[in-house]
Amino acid sequence: MNSMVKKIFLIVAVVLCCGAVVVGGAWCSAQNDDSPCQVVDIVVNDSLQRQFVDADALELFLQRNGYFPAGKRMSEVDCHAMEQCLLKHDMVRTASCYKSPFQTVYVRVTQRIPMLSVVSDNGCYYVDTDRKVMSIPERKEIEVPVFKGNVSQRAATEEYFDFVEWLNENPYWLAMIKDVYVKTPKYLVLNQHAHEAKIVLGALDDYERKLSKLKKLYTKGLDKIGYPDYREYDLRFDGQVVGRK
Repeated sequence: MNSMVKKIFLIVAVVLCCGAVVVGGAWCSAQNDDSPCQVVDIVVNDSLQRQFVDADALELFLQRNGYFPAGKRMSEVDCHAMEQCLLKHDMVRTASCYKSPFQTVYVRVTQRIPMLSVVSDNGCYYVDTDRKVMSIPERKEIEVPVFKGNVSQRAATEEYFDFVEWLNENPYWLAMIKDVYVKTPKYLVLNQHAHEAKIVLGALDDYERKLSKLKKLYTKGLDKIGYPDYREYDLRFDGQVVGRK
């Protein structure tokens, strides 16, 4: 019985070794193959969640930059250079390229995710989830918080980004706030979806406490008795909300 078990293990080991040799040989063949690349398989891995770029656009981008591998010798296809090229595309977050032994080059990318939008005197752009500036995709409307006015790129990628992170964790205010107007770094105004009245936040510091006061006024007071005809609610004063007509 033990002899039979040993034979079975020996056969399995030989099969696995042969398989490893075949796979390894095929991989080496793909690296050294002088035959032309026949297929370029491009997939945007997160295309079901967002559609800022597609395979056709990436193929055109590679062609324009001289890195599209179709027709080139497989041994001359530089996957690392292709990845670096794709990472320069405004909508690409990650890129992975590799060869197969069947004259095929596989390309897999993920997209950058906009966190907030800036429409200001200093330019129009998005800031992604990695706090990096990205251009606005053509013909794409992306619903993210918008900052207008005197917005610096430093503030957009730092304190305004932090504020949007907080908004995303607080659905009440995320749904309420339409956009943010920055008159100066110490004078921010929040425009609302549901009400015409503006919210004068002042400086961005201590915004959680300031907005908590206003939410309490809304939910425990004005929602029940009705909203007065105010043009703004000023939150810059300690312990109170000042309404102005």
